[in-house]
Amino acid sequence: MTLSLLALAVAVFALFWVSHQVNASGRKFCAVIEAATAHPVPRPADPKANPSRESNYEFYVKFVQLGQRLGCG
Repeated sequence: MTLSLLALAVAVFALFWVSHQVNASGRKFCAVIEAATAHPVPRPADPKANPSRESNYEFYVKFVQLGQRLGCG
């Protein structure tokens, strides 16, 4: 009986610990997304004239959408 209670207590502690770690890492990931999208990237007027600016804009849009899906600020 004591062994069963000890196993249950360890399992409950493990669940709370994993939940805490997942929440902490999610906040860190949101901080990275928010830092990457802190300065808006303007959409280029002529993407064919400067394709690197177009790709920068596309990455910016993807990061903004990812942040929205994850519920970041």
